[in-house]
Amino acid sequence: MDFKILGPIEVRTSHGTPLPLGRRKQRVLLAALLLNAGRAIPSKRLLDWLWGERAPAAAESNLYTYISALRRVLGTPSRIEAGCNGYVLRVTPGEIDVTSFEDLAEQGLRALSEGRHDAALERLTRALALWRGESVLEGLPLPAPLRGEAARLERLRGVVLDASLEARLALGRHGEMLADLETLTSRDPLNERLRAHLMLALYRSGRRADALAAYRRARGVLAAELGIDPGPDLRRMHQRILADDPALAPPEASAALRLPAPAELPIDCRAFTGRTAEIARLRAALTSAGPGAVAVSAITGAAGAGKSALAVHVAHQVADRFPDGQLYVDLHGSTPDAAPLKPADVLARLLRSLGDDRAARPDVDEVAARFRSLTGGRHLLLLLDNACDAAQVRPLLPASPTCRVLITARRTLTSLDAVAHFPLGVMTEDETCMLLGRLIGPERVAADPRAARAIVRLCGGLPLAVRIAAARLIARPGLSLRALADRLAVEDHRLSELQTDDRAVRPCFMTSYRRLDPESSRMFRLLSLAGGSAVSVAAAAALADRTEPRTADLLDRLADAHLLEAGDQDWYGMHDLLRLFARERAREEETAEDQAQAVRRLLRSIWSSPGPPARGDRERLRPASHPAHGKSSAGTVRSDR
Repeated sequence: MDFKILGPIEVRTSHGTPLPLGRRKQRVLLAALLLNAGRAIPSKRLLDWLWGERAPAAAESNLYTYISALRRVLGTPSRIEAGCNGYVLRVTPGEIDVTSFEDLAEQGLRALSEGRHDAALERLTRALALWRGESVLEGLPLPAPLRGEAARLERLRGVVLDASLEARLALGRHGEMLADLETLTSRDPLNERLRAHLMLALYRSGRRADALAAYRRARGVLAAELGIDPGPDLRRMHQRILADDPALAPPEASAALRLPAPAELPIDCRAFTGRTAEIARLRAALTSAGPGAVAVSAITGAAGAGKSALAVHVAHQVADRFPDGQLYVDLHGSTPDAAPLKPADVLARLLRSLGDDRAARPDVDEVAARFRSLTGGRHLLLLLDNACDAAQVRPLLPASPTCRVLITARRTLTSLDAVAHFPLGVMTEDETCMLLGRLIGPERVAADPRAARAIVRLCGGLPLAVRIAAARLIARPGLSLRALADRLAVEDHRLSELQTDDRAVRPCFMTSYRRLDPESSRMFRLLSLAGGSAVSVAAAAALADRTEPRTADLLDRLADAHLLEAGDQDWYGMHDLLRLFARERAREEETAEDQAQAVRRLLRSIWSSPGPPARGDRERLRPASHPAHGKSSAGTVRSDR
């Protein structure tokens, strides 16, 4: 499990699912056990911490109730043991963020004292990245003894922050520190160590006058707030800057820092259209600052929804905010006929981009640690395009809060911590019409606007499909928009029409389909027999001959893979192009008899349900034509009976 108290208290399973921790006193009890993990706490002390001198008569019974509730939440085997010396919480190394923080802090401070500044900065940056707020157990009222332990950890955080600044200065990274130092000094204006670091960074950046002005501001603040003069260390820094002390000269930066900043983003699409709200939210996530800033953002959605184009477009817009470079890797997580890249290979490539071209390291953890060390304290943007799953991405994430990561993936990466998720749906008809006009020329769209709208409607709002349709029109200037619309209107040929050169809709869908387990892929195929734009859990259960709970689980798996869209009241929608693809797979992989039986089960479930189906349900749930049934003029299926 993952226990977090460096910020708001939080507990997650190994799969990243947050656990409900109950009411305030129950959370305070868990906090006490976590701050004393592995040590027994007597019941009397727990009662005193929870209620103090005003403990009610039922306090001991309530304590046992809270312990029992926490045991249920944390699962089996029980994490909380009761013994003659009291209650103890059993954890394994690395499960609590506090122990990881203290271990990394100790390693970093030791490396700094030994002059190993690279290693020190890597450990200290990782330690600081574990904090998710300004205080321990943020927002939770704590008894006095626990407040003392929380204050100790917050003081240690201050020591670690100061040591990380010292390591960065020793590595010659004064230029990249200025923005951070100015923010930190504005939050803690009485901290003379921060003021001295800021003066030194300014001086080494060739801003001697600004460094002296920073001293004057510090002296004014100290006099106004405390009525005192600056301390000896700050005064000494002032005198050394006045005297242009040669010892203040910056150390020579490492070879990696002297390399040009990587600029690996693919070319932006000049015809990019729409997505105004999504762009604004992504820009805010990638450029926000402070301890609550989101370091990782993930765009997820169906094949062809334009995730990569959006990510590249936004990355170009914010690139100037990352002066140390922009890194890009296509992870081939959903590329047809290409295997997903291995994390170790991706890390080796990223290290080469950062100037580390030494021989490949055999251990992925070692390579990941070196990557975190090189990115520590640097303002980098990392775009990980086309990710397969969270396991592929996790080793590639830098630990430094100065870095930002943008990921695109078809599956929602729910098990990654502290990720801002941006689900991407289809585009509106107006947006896709505008996109088509930018690709083929607005005058061509204006010549037949009704045909243009018919084309984008038949493309279902998928940017990939619209771009392929535009490519067909560009390749054949004599092909009218009406002629292409008529071709796309034939459902059995639509997917074949949506392919040109190296772009096609069908292979993109196939990649997602092949990643399904056999039972989920069968459900996907059979759903196409329901026709319509949506299907209920009950109807899907009838089609697949499964129980409704099992069916709901399978439908959720398809929704996670963005092959379905979860709606309201147990209804699931399927995109028109995906429905055509599913129908193709059903014809290829299901016998005519199996399809006929599935439709008969569906019809029986519709007409045997209590009361006639609502008109809206009849429209959403309309069985499709298949080999065992004839198709009426209305498009519905006639029963054998």
